[in-house]
Amino acid sequence: MSKFKHLFSPFKIGALNLRNRVFMSPHGMVGLGIGTDQQVGYFEARAKGGCGFMVIASCQVVPAPLVPPGWFIEAYNPDHIPAIKRIVDAVHKHDTKIVVQGVWMQADPSQAQASGAAPHTVLSDSQPRSMTTAEVKALVEAHIIAAQHAEEAGADGFEFPIGGGAGLQSFTSPLYNVRTDEYGGSLENRMRMVMEIIAGIRARCKPEFVVGVALNADDTTLGGDGLPEGVAMSKLLSDSGMVDWLRITARGQKPQMTHYHYPSSYLGEQGTHVYAAAEVKKHVNIPVVSGGRILDAAYGDQLIDEGKIDMIFVARSVIADPEWPNKSRDGQTAEIRACIGDLEGCFLRSCIGHPVGCTVNPDISFEHEPPYEPAPVLKKVVIAGSGPAGMQAAMVAAKRGHQVILLEKSEALGGHVRLQAKLPGLEDRGDIIRWLELQLTKLKVEIRLHTEATPDLIRDLGADAVIVSTGARYAKNGVSKNQLIAILGADYPHVLTPEELMLEHARVGQRIVVYDNTSYEVGPGIAEYLADQGKDVTFVTIDSGLAMSVTELGLNKVISKRLLPKVTFLPQTQISAIDPANVTLTHYFTGEQTVLQDVDNTIMVTSKPPEEGLYHALIGTGVEVMIIGDAREARWSVFATDEAIKDGRRAGLSL
Repeated sequence: MSKFKHLFSPFKIGALNLRNRVFMSPHGMVGLGIGTDQQVGYFEARAKGGCGFMVIASCQVVPAPLVPPGWFIEAYNPDHIPAIKRIVDAVHKHDTKIVVQGVWMQADPSQAQASGAAPHTVLSDSQPRSMTTAEVKALVEAHIIAAQHAEEAGADGFEFPIGGGAGLQSFTSPLYNVRTDEYGGSLENRMRMVMEIIAGIRARCKPEFVVGVALNADDTTLGGDGLPEGVAMSKLLSDSGMVDWLRITARGQKPQMTHYHYPSSYLGEQGTHVYAAAEVKKHVNIPVVSGGRILDAAYGDQLIDEGKIDMIFVARSVIADPEWPNKSRDGQTAEIRACIGDLEGCFLRSCIGHPVGCTVNPDISFEHEPPYEPAPVLKKVVIAGSGPAGMQAAMVAAKRGHQVILLEKSEALGGHVRLQAKLPGLEDRGDIIRWLELQLTKLKVEIRLHTEATPDLIRDLGADAVIVSTGARYAKNGVSKNQLIAILGADYPHVLTPEELMLEHARVGQRIVVYDNTSYEVGPGIAEYLADQGKDVTFVTIDSGLAMSVTELGLNKVISKRLLPKVTFLPQTQISAIDPANVTLTHYFTGEQTVLQDVDNTIMVTSKPPEEGLYHALIGTGVEVMIIGDAREARWSVFATDEAIKDGRRAGLSL
């Protein structure tokens, strides 16, 4: 008997009979193409994996001139109906229902999501004119036509967002809508366009075609009226009798509050939007769907049991592991490849136009291909180094039938991920190591700890192929992209690297300087780790703020809020010299120098030279050799783990 009382039981939304209450919420799939095998395979894998209800994300209801061609399905375009149908048909094979999300990508030249004229000034210092009434009517009609195209493609329904930064929010929210016509002013007027869209869909589509609305129910973080306004909008939608479900989020909006829209591991909680959904549910009579980084299906079941919501929505959990629902239902939680909440492999990649992916799951876009076919020639493969690249390569090679020996010179697997997982807010990264180690154990990969790979050892092992994944170590000399000359005095013994501090248990004193020129999360994490131990920490960086490489994710805000109350922060500053007791600083712009006195230790979070010696030693020895991960190209900040795991996959498949 299942331990789940509700989550994996049938449920009904409108005319749809769902096999369970797991709702795959819409998320961008930039780079997979439109109706391609890759895009269809992505959806089908997650339907097969157990999602009961799905949404095809970000289907444009009107042309978006600034969006690169091929990024999003064009729901307004009849030529895209076959692409939608391919996805729908693949998903329906697994008894999963699927709807199209129609999105008006509002005009804003500073954002990729842009389209036509905006209703009023909204997101940036670009202030487009207000729409005319005729243009509003045309936009209503565009939504209705998009829904008709979805129905023609066989989709089960249509959802559209009025929150999270989507265009219609600029009508519904009094923060943005200062119109004086029938579409502005009172709640009923601001919701008029939404109600006209819904009424039009109901009039032209068959009765069993379901309609849902995604709503940001709490905009207090932006200065809005908060939950009372969100509840009033929800009640209006419910009371209309035309809406089949509400998908509730809270606080988050791109770009101002992205860190709430996509909650990261730093927030340290599941179901971040549920508080708002629970309040909405008290006032409506239609199903309420909510979530916010739900990792544990049992927790989702509990939320339903407590009457807070009717369904959970998940995105990143099934991005990371398409089988998350089935594995959860069947009690195979240890087998789940968990989302680590870094947002780099998924959302950040799409922000900069890279194909969407996942830091922990390198199989995205390959779901349509046979999984890891047996190698034509079986080999003895030695892998030197057990960071994420080496562990992934070992798993793929072993799955293909190779005999794999994994050598690690330290006492534990994990490489740089093991260091990161010890830092506040990044603990979830340890799940990468946990899952890969479990797979290697099941595949009977021979793991040798405390064993440094050398050419002689590799020769003695009789390796047919060697994968060098020896990683990279932070340099002690302070060299970085902005400081190409070694810092005077950096060779003193009280100057430490992150590895010496976090992995090799170096002892430190009371007054500590953390010098970070990587613009990433490790430097702030080390500073917070030390501050939490009661150390007096001064954080020095050449940047103007913290963790600037993850600004698009809003994580610089989260990290700043956590760290700044705990440390002395010196931005736009370089270390120019170190002596046994003092650190000399130079302001990057003015050249003004100051001296920090009585410093016990300095931690250098700067460059990471590759550990490439073994690779060069093996060249020309007759053994097949390749180099991957940080050993091939050390990445200081974002995408390091993402690219390392992808490297490992490629290496394992190349043998």
